[in-house]
Amino acid sequence: MVSTSPSPTGRAGAPESFDVIVCGGGPSGVAAALAAARRGARTLLVERYGFCGGMATAALVNPFSGHAFHDQLVPGGRRASLIGGIFKEIASELQKRGGFGSVLMDAAFDEELLKHVYDTALLRAGVTVRYHTQLAGANIAGGRIQFIDTISKGGRETFSAHTFVDCSGDGDLAAAAGCPFGVGRDSDGLTQAMTVSFRMANVDKRAMFATGGMRAARALVEPYFQKALASGELHYPHRNFIHFYDHPRPGVLHFNMTRITCVSGLSPVDLTRAEIEGRRQAYVMSDWLIKTVPWFRDAFLDKIACQVGVRETRHIHGLYTMTMEDIVQARKFPDGIARSRYFIDIHNPTGAQDPHQKAGGKGEVRAGFGPPPGDYYEVPFRSLINAHCPNVVVACRALSATHEAAAAVRVMATMHAIGEAAGIAAAESVKRRCEIAAIPGEWVRSQIDYIDQPPDYGAPWNPVDDAAPVEAGRAAEIGVAG
Repeated sequence: MVSTSPSPTGRAGAPESFDVIVCGGGPSGVAAALAAARRGARTLLVERYGFCGGMATAALVNPFSGHAFHDQLVPGGRRASLIGGIFKEIASELQKRGGFGSVLMDAAFDEELLKHVYDTALLRAGVTVRYHTQLAGANIAGGRIQFIDTISKGGRETFSAHTFVDCSGDGDLAAAAGCPFGVGRDSDGLTQAMTVSFRMANVDKRAMFATGGMRAARALVEPYFQKALASGELHYPHRNFIHFYDHPRPGVLHFNMTRITCVSGLSPVDLTRAEIEGRRQAYVMSDWLIKTVPWFRDAFLDKIACQVGVRETRHIHGLYTMTMEDIVQARKFPDGIARSRYFIDIHNPTGAQDPHQKAGGKGEVRAGFGPPPGDYYEVPFRSLINAHCPNVVVACRALSATHEAAAAVRVMATMHAIGEAAGIAAAESVKRRCEIAAIPGEWVRSQIDYIDQPPDYGAPWNPVDDAAPVEAGRAAEIGVAG
């Protein structure tokens, strides 16, 4: 039954109607909303925070991954992207404003600028954005989602649409619609470990820049870390090597060093514990760095993510379930709508040693956990579609994939591509007045202009003349050659 709770204006009645409703404003949700609106669909984007970006902003996940045809941690050489479209548009706008790429990390980005870039793009496209609004339920009739219930400071509201795009990250809308799903790995239901990311500022990065590469920069700090662990000076069983990234802003490094295991992103009790424990670990690590490592002597802990980074929860049962073999055998599909060569990046649900790590490799990936060199895999449109509810598409990390395959496709550049494809299909389902499940994946692929093209070696992946002043400015600031 339709809710009659008052709207923020004090009126009650029929739900406000849209062509397409996107639930969740992470990278996939933004891309889905933009793609749908640009194709003429009246589109609503519902997001629980006061900004878009999801893991990229609220959880401080950095850098963008999933697009690179090259090894992002290897210095020098030409860079290339497998993903264009909306992701390239966003990255290009960030680069123009000095918020994309850094001396040591080509896809590092400024998350505060990203919020503004997303806002601007959405408003220009005519998307109706509703921040501080959370999905509270779904009304199902005739096997279709008729409308969603939301909750905000204004109370409960209902919104109806022809087609719905679940970009919640956790498959919340699909689950509310009764779509079957699994959680975590098949053996025990455990999900990947969570991380509370943090930033150190006023770091002396000159010696790190002089190494010329991200791995070499980490190697400067690694001996201090291993010595402290061995001597008992530092008790830190959560990670077995130093893991940080360069950031576009002067003196700032991004740390992906905390780890919270045996927790579920579907449990508020576990999420609360993960937030508290993650912040504790961030202070343990930052205090030790400041006390012990020369380049951090004048540094300080500048920022902790406002949300724990969740890597895995539900996996919706779709028309096709991606597997580890799809990744390592670089499989292509007639309905492939995104492509990547990102590896199977499983953060151990129970400990510090990850399955993909080379022994003693400090995070290097061992054979059998990624596609062959020079090749890539594709994500089929069928993995976004389920057989239970025909007017919802799951365009987030909760798509249909095994624990192993999901660990590869979950990353943020890939999610832009998946969201864009979902938005294209959603708008087309409105035009054809059919269910999104009836839109052929082969047709969706045909609408993605870069999907059959060679990797893109242009801007913003490689420096161009109009980016030279920014690069020169950074080089002058750090005292190294550009």
